Amino acid sequence: MARGGLTFFSNEEIERIHRASIKMLEEIGILVGSESVEKMLIGAGASVIKGTKRVSIPESLVKSALASAPKSIILAGTGDTPDIRIPSTNRLYVAPGGEGVYIKDLVKGTVRTPTSEDLRDIAIIAESLPQIDFFWELVGAQDETDEEVKGLVEMKISLSFMTKHLQSGALSAHEAERHVEMASIVAGGREKLAKRPIISSVECPLSPLTFEDGLVEAQVVFSRAGVPVVSMSASMAGLTSPVTIAGTVAQINAENLASLVITQTAKKGAPWIYSSDSVPADLRTGSIDYGAFEAQLMRTAAGQMGRFYRMPTMVAGIGIEQTIATLGSVRDGVPFMINQALVPSDLGSGLGGLDQAAGASLEGLLADAWVWEVAREIIRDFDTDEDAISLQTVREAVDDGNFLTKKHTIARFKKEMCSTTHKEAVLTGRKSSESQGALIKKAHEEVAKILKKPKVPVLPKDVIKQLDDIIKKARN
Repeated sequence: MARGGLTFFSNEEIERIHRASIKMLEEIGILVGSESVEKMLIGAGASVIKGTKRVSIPESLVKSALASAPKSIILAGTGDTPDIRIPSTNRLYVAPGGEGVYIKDLVKGTVRTPTSEDLRDIAIIAESLPQIDFFWELVGAQDETDEEVKGLVEMKISLSFMTKHLQSGALSAHEAERHVEMASIVAGGREKLAKRPIISSVECPLSPLTFEDGLVEAQVVFSRAGVPVVSMSASMAGLTSPVTIAGTVAQINAENLASLVITQTAKKGAPWIYSSDSVPADLRTGSIDYGAFEAQLMRTAAGQMGRFYRMPTMVAGIGIEQTIATLGSVRDGVPFMINQALVPSDLGSGLGGLDQAAGASLEGLLADAWVWEVAREIIRDFDTDEDAISLQTVREAVDDGNFLTKKHTIARFKKEMCSTTHKEAVLTGRKSSESQGALIKKAHEEVAKILKKPKVPVLPKDVIKQLDDIIKKARN
């Protein structure tokens, strides 16, 4: 089988990045904000670099962590929702973007602060869309003013209205324990949660080479509970990492390897996902620049490193952001999403996001999903066996010069050329007859239809009550 994809590094360059990352970990080290996690690492063979507060991680610890980490993991759903098993050889699983602080109606132009009800509505929309495989909370429950319980409220809403796998995050060990407790209730106990984790958690290293106390302690809690940890390095090249792609990826890689060591030291065999959301910085403004040419090259390079270690990988960013509002049809959006689909990754997120992930749009989520349904065809499997090559068909066609009527063509054309069956699956050469903005208007109408239906939780009332009890306890 062959599959479309991007590459950036040669095999020799991948080895060079690996060696540089090991050198970073041994000679520069990482800053660990948690005393308990630092002690855990030192007990496993790490050491504090003399005259500094930085922890040196020897290559032997990295090798041990790579050896004990599972190379295949499950991201489970609930109910009848199928599990996601990664790495995947033929699919990129996608989710909405995460934690936008405003919602914009792309048809009316209105902007407002999101509420718990908005998160519920987004969960309902995402649950209804077969193009969305797992769930990120596209907006936060900004009406929840108690920071101690905000994440718990968001998790309860998501689990109550979503059967797809939930990927969220916790800011402290205490919050992580409560997340595990809530997920265990839904999964049927801690053992069942560890066997089929219905949640995973994004716990980001802080660039450069820093592990903040709350996040890293939460990572340890999740690791010990068997909840997959997503080590999402979020460097901004030129600001928080070297301005070069090679330098940034070496740092991303070092942060991921350090995170892997932390997870495997906490519990050998704990599920873990190699991850990066690192892109160039806009050096004129100091802001993140997801739209930069080099962003996809950084994602591709990071994905190659994850593949090099044979680890489950999440480096893809999927979504068109504000541009989605200008499109006339799905066809107009496909060229924007093709290069995102070709990044070597098992998981990706970003559908429905706006303004470099600061905002969100309900109709944008739907329109992005429609575009993704077509764009993802670029990474489907292609046969390369003897039957696919079909010398016999060539022998037959040289006599009459016609391949169209041959059995080989009739049997295979739908799989090989999706533009024949999907009129939107083209990059150039076919114009859309729809006016600018028609796609988002159609999505706006569809969102209204979805949300007009009864908003029925997917969890039984007694389970929801148990989740509410955890939140009430956290408030006290």
